[in-house]
Amino acid sequence: MKRTQINDLHLWQFDDLAATPGIRHFVTDRSTHEAGEEFTLSFSSTPDKELVRRNRHLLAKAMGVDDGHLFFPSQVHKTRIVRVTSQTPLAELLETDALMTNQKGLCIAVMSADCVPILLYDKTNKAVAAVHSGWRGTVARILEKTLHAMHDAFGTEGKDIIAGIGPSVSQDAYEVGEEVVQSVHHAFGRESGLMIPQPDDKAKLDLWKANQIQLQEFGVHDKVIEISNLCSVKNNAHFFSARKGDAGRFAAGILLT
Repeated sequence: MKRTQINDLHLWQFDDLAATPGIRHFVTDRSTHEAGEEFTLSFSSTPDKELVRRNRHLLAKAMGVDDGHLFFPSQVHKTRIVRVTSQTPLAELLETDALMTNQKGLCIAVMSADCVPILLYDKTNKAVAAVHSGWRGTVARILEKTLHAMHDAFGTEGKDIIAGIGPSVSQDAYEVGEEVVQSVHHAFGRESGLMIPQPDDKAKLDLWKANQIQLQEFGVHDKVIEISNLCSVKNNAHFFSARKGDAGRFAAGILLT
């Protein structure tokens, strides 16, 4: 994953997705072209709604789409998936954590501040998806559910997918309690290798590997699964982190051109 600049925006891009024709994608940086202003995309992150509207406009412009063709769900750490068209109303995106589309010119995106943003491109059937997967979404296997939804809607198979697992909290920075430990055991088994045990029944959880497993189980080849290896906690200068006390949210999105 590399940091780049489009128009006046600092953005990050996955190597494989950036080299693939027919799509555009991004992960936003928390810094912006205007000194002193952070590039948050969430209306709930700041009382300055005009700032968020301006940021979303700049992002839409950088992606070459109208403001109305930039779609963000209202995320709640569940597993609802919406297929987006140009006619999809904002109300349809409530309580939703993954978006997919096969319509050109629609930029679908998710927001994050430690949770895992995942971008998918079906190069055969020409469809894309954006997935928000925190620990709750990960143990509920929202990524697996999105892949199956793409299969049902577009005919997507594992061999068709190029995937990017974006910046988020790393295992080293992510200690979780007994509730999460038990949920991971239930979802992935006790021998999954996803956790490093810690004192007091706690553990350090590898969200990146947990989502990589879901891709692999769907038949996605390892060589087209790109993990950013950028920890939002350790790279807090570039990415918002709830664990560091940030209210802002960065975003990851993708569109068919």
